[in-house]
Amino acid sequence: MHRRSFIAVALVGIAALAGCGPRWRVVTQANPDPFVGQRYFALTPIDYVGLRIVDEPEDMYLAKKDADEQRSFMQDKQSVNEEFAKTLISHAKEQGIDVAEVSDPASSPYVIRPYVAYMNPGFYAVASSAPSQIMLTLRITTADGKVLDEVQFSSRTASPNPSTALSRADSDKLSSGGRWREDARIIGEAAAGYLASRVSP
Repeated sequence: MHRRSFIAVALVGIAALAGCGPRWRVVTQANPDPFVGQRYFALTPIDYVGLRIVDEPEDMYLAKKDADEQRSFMQDKQSVNEEFAKTLISHAKEQGIDVAEVSDPASSPYVIRPYVAYMNPGFYAVASSAPSQIMLTLRITTADGKVLDEVQFSSRTASPNPSTALSRADSDKLSSGGRWREDARIIGEAAAGYLASRVSP
């Protein structure tokens, strides 16, 4: 691993322990770094194949929900994808990197392929509560799908106390979808940071 990348991973790990950011773990990393000086990446939608909600497969989780709840869950998944992409794109742009959502990954030499394997909606009750969680694997591949980098991110968002005065942003976190959207934004920002660390010489 490059010294620069090792330092970036270490700093994010420290921030996570301090409650300041998502956990970040490098699974594999191309060496030498093929992304130095690269300023354009394609982005595919989040892949949810094999998704587990808490401790059960998505289809079993949805089987226990009524039609409205199922529809709401599918909308939440879409909003997670939208918030992740929007945040990644905007924060990468601040670093001088163009990330574009594409339907044809072959349009770029490098493709960012996010995959979500686990989601937890979390909950709030007077006696107890649990944060939401999203675990996202980010793979950066060649146009033909060869994996060069693979990094895992995780974010948790607690529900605010509904009996207190809340901002509009905090009010959104009262719902599982709102908490997941916050997780998606946090991971998107961290993913942009990781990308910048690989692009910089």
